[in-house]
Amino acid sequence: DLPAGYALQAVGSFQNQIEANQRLMWVVPLVIATNLFIIYLQFRHLPITLAVFTGIPVAFAGGMILLALNGIEMNTAVWVGFIALFGIAVDDGVVMATYLDQVYSRRRLATVDDIRDATVEAGMRRIRPCLMTTFTTVIALIPVLSSSGRGADVAKAMAWPVFGGMVVALLTLFVVPVVFCGFKELKKNLGIHDRHWAARDPADDRQDIESSSSV
Repeated sequence: DLPAGYALQAVGSFQNQIEANQRLMWVVPLVIATNLFIIYLQFRHLPITLAVFTGIPVAFAGGMILLALNGIEMNTAVWVGFIALFGIAVDDGVVMATYLDQVYSRRRLATVDDIRDATVEAGMRRIRPCLMTTFTTVIALIPVLSSSGRGADVAKAMAWPVFGGMVVALLTLFVVPVVFCGFKELKKNLGIHDRHWAARDPADDRQDIESSSSV
């Protein structure tokens, strides 16, 4: 109970923290929605967009796990790190899905086995570039995580979510191809038309045979 004319009000750093949390309540959903929209502009296909978008919740889970293991509490700097993570977590998924689409178009799929073979081929061709992208990001954060100078606490708080999220985001190298392949198989089994179902040109078969003979 306060005397008449007295009041309690948050000021200073605590007031800034409250205002920042209120802004993050709409900034974080806006960032996620913007990522989803940009991915859709890339592929113009909602199922593929959602398959690539799976990288964001997977990376978010990885960042939260690492924060829990290190006993780090959520604050503004941590949320800024998550915002940065959401922007780069879908890079591997975009690379993988783009090449999957190219392989599907080139192979002209006719059966479920064709879909699976094309998925394995695309995955094996793009796993190395995706690993290089992830490792360069993770390695670049090691000096930040090991720093101890002035302002290191804020830098570490932003770096931990990105570090943990990118490590766990490696799962998208398997999630995106599997989801993409499963979607194509479902359409094939249901008899739904798809631009990748075009009949294979016999000239392509002759070309493949000639290429195999030359090898």
